[in-house]
Amino acid sequence: MREESTALNSRDPAPNPWAVLFTVVTMTFMSTLDSSIVNVALPAMQRELGVSATSIQWVSSIYLLTCCAAVLVFGRLGDMFGKVRLFQAGVALFTAGSLLCGLSTSLPALIAARVVQGVGAASATATNMGIVTEAFPSSQRGRALGIVATFVSLGLMCGPTIGGMLVAAFPWESIFLINVPIGVVSFLVGVWTLPKDASGTQRETFDIAGAITVASAIFLVFYALTILAESVTPFACVLLAIGVACMVAFVAVERRATYPLVSFDIFRRPGVALNVATMFFCFFAVGGTEFLLPFYLQNACGFSPDIAGLALTAIPIAMAAVGPIAGAVSDRIGSSIPCLMGLSIYAAGIFLTGVLPANAALPVIVASMAFMAAGTGMFQSPNNSLVMGAVETSQLGFAGSLVSLVRYLGMSAGVTGGTALLYGRMSAEAGYPVSAYIEGRADLFLSGYSFAFTVFAVLCAIGAVATALQLVRRRM
Repeated sequence: MREESTALNSRDPAPNPWAVLFTVVTMTFMSTLDSSIVNVALPAMQRELGVSATSIQWVSSIYLLTCCAAVLVFGRLGDMFGKVRLFQAGVALFTAGSLLCGLSTSLPALIAARVVQGVGAASATATNMGIVTEAFPSSQRGRALGIVATFVSLGLMCGPTIGGMLVAAFPWESIFLINVPIGVVSFLVGVWTLPKDASGTQRETFDIAGAITVASAIFLVFYALTILAESVTPFACVLLAIGVACMVAFVAVERRATYPLVSFDIFRRPGVALNVATMFFCFFAVGGTEFLLPFYLQNACGFSPDIAGLALTAIPIAMAAVGPIAGAVSDRIGSSIPCLMGLSIYAAGIFLTGVLPANAALPVIVASMAFMAAGTGMFQSPNNSLVMGAVETSQLGFAGSLVSLVRYLGMSAGVTGGTALLYGRMSAEAGYPVSAYIEGRADLFLSGYSFAFTVFAVLCAIGAVATALQLVRRRM
């Protein structure tokens, strides 16, 4: 087990860990916000750029594609050359990409700028938790990582609300340009607050073959799933097959590499594989539920978009309230029990929210969503602490990038899986293919909605049972 550390360098005096945390969560919030803020502005972008609805969706998809493909690479580079250097480079690149997005006058230029943004976000989010983990002693690490997890959730959930407000008052470019002054200030504050990376001779070599194969595998699989979410085509199936082949090649390359990009030994450590799996289940459910809930509120219940958006704020509020508390509790009693309780509450909350009728009272809906969100808020920070605390100091960048990758993949798979579960069930009930809400058939939608939420709840419940069994084995 790695030695405790309260700073990333030997500079005297040591940097204030809370100032480090503030700097890190500012960029964390911006990067996750930009994965969700764009969706509400897509119709305006489509009109002004004069492109099809299918084409404009790539403004949103390419950002997540880039983040997923690059995050493990930057995690390894952070371990080799310094996490703070990579984090600051990510802030600068993300800010530059935001400016380019705001200045774009064509779809190709906008997509290219989003790639720049995604590379910057990947560099920053791959190293953010490693910086925080080293900056705080173990007695405060859970609380600090809980705050990071809270800002991740806030960024994801506040995107549609903030984006809607900006687009209503300003041109769509404002959702990108607002990042520029914040990014510049964040970078300058980081120069003052973040510790300097330890200097030294880097003897390890970068695993170029591993980087190419894993980036190709993740990009192609993600790209194929994005296409398959709309329709099953031979092209998408071929891409998926090539992506899987690249992943197999990546595993073979890593097993022979002297300094591998991914150390598979980490998954042999007690609880790491389970914690990563439960993290995926959690974010799979997060992605699916947050995608389907607006349709439930607006289509089935008939609430206006502003009322639905206001009701959905119950989720980030509950997460923000519970996350830091769960992190502080895990510092005192350990992380396993809060993880178990969080997953159990989350599973129960998903199920309760999934069986709500179309005529449910708004306070009941809000309470159900808040209860559900409290569960995931309770789970995330202890889970992050378990993963980050299980690795050596030299692997913190990789561990942080792994957490980010699982979050991105889980949420993407959740959106795709939720869509398939919803419309698959609706089609089975209707007796013919269904790919949209049918007016006057709220019962049909609720059948698919309830089915999807039940699947999400079962997956989280499986994670809770596995966590409980591991906890029992440790105490025997």
